[in-house]
Order: sequence, then structure tokens, then C-alpha cells
Amino acid sequence: MKQNSNFNWQKIYLDYSPKLLGICRRYIDDIYTAEDIVQDSFITAIQKNDQLNDEKALFAWLKKIVVNNALQHIRKHSKDAFVTTEPSEIPDTYSEMDHHLSEEKNVFVYDFTSEELLSSIDSLPSHHKSVFNLYFIENHSHAEISGLLGITVNTSKSHLLRAKKAVQNYLMKNFVKKNTPKKKMAQLLVVFGLGGLLWAQTFKSKFADFTIQPSKKLQIPSDLKIDNAAFSSSGKSLKKKIIIGGTFLIIIILSVFFINPKNSFFSNNHDSVSSTFKNKGQIKNKETKEYLETINFDKKEKSDNDAVNQSATNIIEEKNTSKTKINDDETGLKSKPVLKKTAANDTIEEIPQKIIVVKKIIKRDTVFIEK
Repeated sequence: MKQNSNFNWQKIYLDYSPKLLGICRRYIDDIYTAEDIVQDSFITAIQKNDQLNDEKALFAWLKKIVVNNALQHIRKHSKDAFVTTEPSEIPDTYSEMDHHLSEEKNVFVYDFTSEELLSSIDSLPSHHKSVFNLYFIENHSHAEISGLLGITVNTSKSHLLRAKKAVQNYLMKNFVKKNTPKKKMAQLLVVFGLGGLLWAQTFKSKFADFTIQPSKKLQIPSDLKIDNAAFSSSGKSLKKKIIIGGTFLIIIILSVFFINPKNSFFSNNHDSVSSTFKNKGQIKNKETKEYLETINFDKKEKSDNDAVNQSATNIIEEKNTSKTKINDDETGLKSKPVLKKTAANDTIEEIPQKIIVVKKIIKRDTVFIEK
């Protein structure tokens, strides 16, 4: 936990102590003793906070400390509580343990309150009570219970069987009446031979949110130093690991995109750029071609105009030559006799006067000249 995150043990005590006291109360009959155990458990947690690696596991860690302290209290004040079972007390595996309490008399076809169930647990001896709580509510196996209590597996099974009989008899005697309603679903489970499931289901559901409000605040000794360094270092370490992991992930992703030439992203961009340059080249080539065609057309048109002008010039020169010839003929006729003049005139009249009309019709590729 971070030192600057206003981490406050008093606040944690206010948040978690009611539920932790409810758990401790299932093991310890006396409420004041149970509250003292919860107080001592918080002091232990403050002193050993370096053992907590994850803030989210804080409640589970505190619960484990409370249960262990409660078991230690039972062991300390009941020296003979967890003695090894005598051979005569070891249950017959194929009779007593496999054929539990008669399904016809299963007490959990009836509904009970958490207070009624707690009173039935309180009626048990401390060693039976501990095994009963650890097995049905804390969900420990007999092997785990034997390790926690320092007993054999068979002793754990014997304690559990005796505790079940005592609880059922207590509930039937004190809370079940003739007119007490039954639960239909529980009856069906009993009919199908699944009545044994009702024990764990009933106690877990009833004590899941069982709380007891403490009568006093957390009392931290003045000479106890609260070391938040462990929480701070673990929090910083976790944050550092997250940052490093994220950085490596980003580097890997970028490497995949930049190193792989076949990547679709870069391939698409490359194709897009290539197509853009290709289109621009085609447009440029097209414009160049049109420009060259325009130049060639202008040259051709100029050549055609020159040809037309040359033709027109030739025609005009021919006309002038004809006129000059005619004038020369008329001059020669003046010195000749009249008869020859007449003949000459007739000859001249026979020469038709040409009227030349030059019409220029220009189309894109053809020039027509009409005479």
C-alpha cells in the first residue's frame, strides 16, 4: 500500500471488524473474549504487514489471523481439547461415516435463523466446535484440519460426526415444533439422497454476512510503529512491473508493424502512394501528349496555310502573266491591218476571263481549296 494513500488502520478496523468478530464468535462463546482476539489480530497484522503482498487480499489475510488466534486461545485454555482419539472412538468407515444421520430425520428440511444455528454451535465442546466450523463453514478438508489442530484425520472425522449429531439433536429439541414449516427444495434433496449437502449449504449461507458490531475502537499501543514501507514497496513494485510490461508490449506491437514488410497497413499505404504517383504520371503523360499534338497540329496548320498561300500566289502570278500577254498582244495588233485586228479581237474574245475565287476551308486534319 502506498504511504501517501491515507492508509488508516482505524478505518480498516471499522470496515472489517464487525465481520471478523462474527467469525471469531463462532469459535469463542464469550463475546468480550472474541473482541479481544480481534483486537490482538489487528495488532499482529500491523506488526507483520510485510507478509501482505496484495491489498485486495487484506480481508482474507485478517480472517486467517483471527481464526488462528481463536484456535490458539482454545488450545491454550483447553489443554485436552484436541487429544488424539482413542481407538474405540475411531468411526467405522463403512457404517457410521458413510451412512450419516438418517435422511428421514434431516433437520435442515426446516429453516433456522443465524442466531438459532449459532446457539447450536455454542452447545458443542470446543474441540468439536472447531472441527465443525473449519469443515462446514471454512471449507477445509480433514487433512487440512488435522494439520491446523495437530490431530489425526480420523480424530477430525470423529469430532465432526459427534458435532453433527449434537447440533441436530439441539435444533430438533429447541426449535422444531409440530407446526414448523418445511422447505420443499430441501425435502427433494433428502428424497434423492442429497440431504448431506444441506449442512454446508445452510451454515455457509446463514453466516456469509453474519456480523457483530464491536463495543470499542482499535487500541494501538503507543510504542508500536506502523510500518507502511512494506505496502509502499509492494505497491511500487507492482506498478513498476505493470509499466515495464506495458512498455515491452508496445515495443513488440510496433516491431510487428514496422519490421514486417507484408503488413497490411504499410502495404495498403504503399499501394496507395504507388497508385497516386502512377495516376499523377499518367495525367502528366496525357497532358504532354496533348501538348505535343497541339504543337504538331499548329505546325501542320501553318504548313497548310503556307501551301494555300503559295497556291494563291501562283494563281495571281499566272493571272498577271496572262494580263501581260494580253496587253502585249493588243499592242502588236495596233500595227497590223484591220482584218487581222478583227481576227485578233476575235481571238482575244475567245480567251475567257478567269475569275478566281479562293476559298479556304480548314478542318482539323484536312485543307480544301476550291477554285
